[in-house]
Amino acid sequence: MSVHVTAYAKLNLALRVLGPRTDGYHEILSEVQTIDLSDRLTIDLGGQGVRAESDLVLREENIVARAAAALLRRKGLDQGVHIFVEKGIPIGAGLGGGSSDAAAVLRVFDRLTPPELSFDALCEVGAAIGSDVPLFLHGGRVRMAGRGEHVQRLPGRSAEYFLVLVPPVHCSTGAIYARWDAIASTGCTLRDDEPRRGENDLLAAALDVHRDLAPYHDAVGSLDADYYGMSGSGSSFFAAFSKPAIAERARASLKRQFESANVVVCRPTTTGHQVQEES
Repeated sequence: MSVHVTAYAKLNLALRVLGPRTDGYHEILSEVQTIDLSDRLTIDLGGQGVRAESDLVLREENIVARAAAALLRRKGLDQGVHIFVEKGIPIGAGLGGGSSDAAAVLRVFDRLTPPELSFDALCEVGAAIGSDVPLFLHGGRVRMAGRGEHVQRLPGRSAEYFLVLVPPVHCSTGAIYARWDAIASTGCTLRDDEPRRGENDLLAAALDVHRDLAPYHDAVGSLDADYYGMSGSGSSFFAAFSKPAIAERARASLKRQFESANVVVCRPTTTGHQVQEES
């Protein structure tokens, strides 16, 4: 059996970092929205073992293979599977492509290898693979807490258009958090209130590590958007609009200004993935 599935990206509309945890992660609060920027996966049952590959040389191959292997271990099954990932979500941009791919594999592969796990059990498997995986198992607009594994559904806002600007800069999540740790250690006061849309506590660290991000941040900030910000640990920036025509004009303007950047207009989704075809 072969299944083709679309795995959607995410935007951190707001992100508060509360501090480091004893397990090496950081405690966060974040409002997140999945968007229709996507990867495409093909999942084929058969053969021996878990095999994963991509049209690019990426660590996403590893995370989707780990997701499939973890599911098989949880079920005590021996099932061969081949997974191919066609990348459409930019890497190193804070858009969650690898975690989204892993969540899509968990949902689809779980259905293909009965008995199916409960949703809570699936989220538990996902959280052990990556902090962002549970949010993609939920999809839509959510509130994340803990290191990201605690997910609560929020009301969606369908009449919203997101301009997403991805500079030709790869941000390492580890490096950005390490810089945040260094800044926090200087004695600055940490906030624990709910962040407003557009707030991202990692922004200063990202701009410090990658000084060349500043023009992109400033350009998005100059748009007449409802709100704007940086997603995750960067490098992508977004701006939210209520009218598609305004979003498209902003996209065209930024594309003229930054020819080497990836600039797209996206819509919110209500799920983290969508099965397109089975054969």
